[in-house]
Amino acid sequence: MRIPLRRGAGALTGLALAATGLTMVASTAMAAPAATPAIPRVAADVADVSTATFTWGISGYAQDGIFGPWVIKDLAGDATLLEGTVSDGDQTQYVVEPIPATSMSPSEPQDTPNVVQFAGGSGSADPETGAATLTWTGSYTVNAYPTTFGAPNEVYSDPALSIAEDGSGSLTMDVTIGEGQDMLGQPTPAVDLGRLTMMTFDAESGDRIGSDSFRYTPDYQGVEVEVASGSEQTRSCSTDDGATGWWGAWPQELVTAIPESVRPHFYSTGCAGKQDNKPPLPVDVDLGLASTVSVEQTDFLPSGSYEVTVEGSGFDPADATGTRPPLAGKAAGTYVVFGKFADEWRPSTGAPSSTRKSSSQRWAVLAEDMGTIGGAPAAVELTPEGTFSTTLTVDKTAIDEIATDEALVNYGFYTYPGSGAVNAAYETYTPVTFTKATPTLELVAPKVSFGESAQLGISVTAGAEAATGSVVVTQGETTLDTVELVDGTSVVTLGTLDAGSYPLTVTYSGDDLTAEGSASTTLAVAKAKTTTKPRLKRTPEPRKTGKAVVKVVSPHATAAGQAKVVIKKLGRKGTKVLKQKVTLRRGSAGLKVRRLASGRYQLKATYLSDANFKKSAKKIRFRV
Repeated sequence: MRIPLRRGAGALTGLALAATGLTMVASTAMAAPAATPAIPRVAADVADVSTATFTWGISGYAQDGIFGPWVIKDLAGDATLLEGTVSDGDQTQYVVEPIPATSMSPSEPQDTPNVVQFAGGSGSADPETGAATLTWTGSYTVNAYPTTFGAPNEVYSDPALSIAEDGSGSLTMDVTIGEGQDMLGQPTPAVDLGRLTMMTFDAESGDRIGSDSFRYTPDYQGVEVEVASGSEQTRSCSTDDGATGWWGAWPQELVTAIPESVRPHFYSTGCAGKQDNKPPLPVDVDLGLASTVSVEQTDFLPSGSYEVTVEGSGFDPADATGTRPPLAGKAAGTYVVFGKFADEWRPSTGAPSSTRKSSSQRWAVLAEDMGTIGGAPAAVELTPEGTFSTTLTVDKTAIDEIATDEALVNYGFYTYPGSGAVNAAYETYTPVTFTKATPTLELVAPKVSFGESAQLGISVTAGAEAATGSVVVTQGETTLDTVELVDGTSVVTLGTLDAGSYPLTVTYSGDDLTAEGSASTTLAVAKAKTTTKPRLKRTPEPRKTGKAVVKVVSPHATAAGQAKVVIKKLGRKGTKVLKQKVTLRRGSAGLKVRRLASGRYQLKATYLSDANFKKSAKKIRFRV
């Protein structure tokens, strides 16, 4: 396969540009357009194209002009704007290296340009050589100046590209200049300049950047133009002190026709500085002929086996002819595999079979050839329209056992021609990732009362699988325990805790199949219930003191703190005869009761509670 490679994005290296200030809006007088250069003929044996894309960043000056990036607006038809980081966008489809590789200004990190992209290009092209005759419909408008200048809009429409097998060719567009005003503020009318040659390309101007996509570098370096009015072209620049020495021009036809107000954007009027931004940026063309593959899933757990449907289109049987048995001289079809390949794996670049290891493979061939290669299930049908549908098994363990070479690093679904055929358009790669399962942590912290042993139940699952590994239980910054999971579960004993709320966090360490994770809960420890039990150990008499005992009991702990004892004589007035606090020791306390007159009495003992025990009370009656 012939690949016309020369310089790509680096083709502008060594260009001679110049750098004086730009000529501002002055006059719209124009010279008559020059004759369109002859367009090289395209090879006859080419494919019909209907979905080609044309992507272009205009020039480094359009990205970094005197007033910043040019305004690109009013896109119509099949044209769209892809904003780069020069305008806080995020496009990554079109990336160019900075000066001296292209006219893009250097930055750190390197900015991406604002890009015009035309879709739906039609015509004919040869994906083997890049030769093409293509047209697009649509338009975009640019303006390099703030609106206060009143500079006219430039409208570029309907690109037409012609590239010969050797990479030479040209690109034309319809160009219209809108109404505006000159540097003196005088109005200037709109002008239709007709179809102009926007770019020319020398032989070997193209680099292949995909199986059916190319980057073409326009001419500029050393191109001389005659300027009817305005600043003369600078045709000599020094390379001293690291200067590029660039000077040149866009095509004469464009420079002649474009108004004097914006003409200096298209040729060197000095050396260095902004002059180095004037060369046109490369043109990217995707022919839209490459085979495509779609899969229902590309992310899997590292464990297990998965059946995945893989569908392909664009695998024209006539585009790959076998060079060895069993399909020598016939439509070779395509291998469809799940595997682990090296970075450089493509047969079209001469990569050996050792760069391709697979654990699940099908061979899509024409129906009449399925029996020749052994029939189903290994053989699947490739339709005359170039489509197939099959099922592959994704199993990380299986492929890792086969693909042991350190160079084999990329898991994915791959296609490439069978039976020794070579066709870059058949070579596709759909990356596969293996992501550890996200764990689900369930925490159970039963409410307990003071005195009971607190526990925390932990369950860690990943899908249907029980996780392995360890968990760490923390309260704030304090680590309470680290335990190993058994069948995905563990119970952590936290012991006896004071009454209160305890925010707990459990952090799971992860394992080979499951990612790290964490969860939080709150453990509640209630105050312990108490029962107060007063009794008279010795009943008081009119001439003799008595003794009372107060006992406070709790189910799981020995109560501490104080109790209050009140004795009053029953009757109309209910006179209190004793009021005293006592301190519990080992859950009980005794107190002396003074001599009492004859009568009926009530003793009420109240446990006053503390941080860990609830309040309780009990009354008893006695007679003296």
